[in-house]
Amino acid sequence: MSKSAKPKRILFVGFDGLQMLDLAGPADVFSIADLRVPDSYEIHYVGTSKRVAASNGLTFHLDELPKVRGTDTIIVPGGIAKSIYAAIADEELLDWLEQASKTACRIASICSGSFILAHLGLLDGKRAVTHWSAVDHLAKFAPTAEVERDAIFIEDGRIWTSAGVTTGIDLALAMVRRDIDEQTVLQIARDIVVHMIRPGNQSQYSAPLSLQKKAGPALERLIPWLEGRVSDTTSVADMAEEMGLSERQFHRQCVLQFGRTPAKLVLELKLDHARNFLQDDELPISIIGELCGFSDSAAFSKAFKKQFAISPVMFREHWRAAAPSG
Repeated sequence: MSKSAKPKRILFVGFDGLQMLDLAGPADVFSIADLRVPDSYEIHYVGTSKRVAASNGLTFHLDELPKVRGTDTIIVPGGIAKSIYAAIADEELLDWLEQASKTACRIASICSGSFILAHLGLLDGKRAVTHWSAVDHLAKFAPTAEVERDAIFIEDGRIWTSAGVTTGIDLALAMVRRDIDEQTVLQIARDIVVHMIRPGNQSQYSAPLSLQKKAGPALERLIPWLEGRVSDTTSVADMAEEMGLSERQFHRQCVLQFGRTPAKLVLELKLDHARNFLQDDELPISIIGELCGFSDSAAFSKAFKKQFAISPVMFREHWRAAAPSG
């Protein structure tokens, strides 16, 4: 950022019952960015009340709703459902957000703050995301939005949405990268002990946990069994036999319960393990591919990049750069 450029204002919208980490995580990213690159950001906490209490009981002061500039970024945190609906019922706040959204360069929501943007129509025709537990509700609340199920954050034009809690940090880091540069983002990640700067389309939760949660009685043993065979080549016939089903029955149950074909299911589990292995610098990437059952390094790299939108080499470099020193 040029030294002559005016600081960009980050306007965090406050209301009673907000999720504190939705606000504090991104705010710390921008405040550290301003320390590393002076006069890059001004952070303001604004709202219709002078003082609000977060869901964890912490109370803090808010400034009055300001006149919005074309270089401002507005960030709306999430909160418990009662608090979100109370914010939506706040006519003064909603009128300000509606007008501000026409001027600000970026409008972002963290977690369930997406419902406030949706109420204003800001998600209409947009790709969007929210916390995994609320995606179905958001899809009904904003029927013309393209709600994605497990991305950690999404940028669609001037509208940014995130899954909430720690993913607000990922969203803020992406904004700093856009505003300043990659090196500054890596330094901030090191400062706040973030072990990986995650791309927006990375899953909100690990494959084994999310898949195990979906398993019905017929396949409840499948995920743990596959977890113990990550380095092996496992066929549909192998899985069907272990589950005591015919191949046709198994394939149908797999798609029904997990929303994935058996091949896709196995691949996701292998890549989830690979992502963990890549955090060990002493393991060559070629060996990681073998440990996860890939035929060669090229096949491993291609599959990994398709799943996570980043190559294994770049994943490791980002993790290493963001890891704490010492």
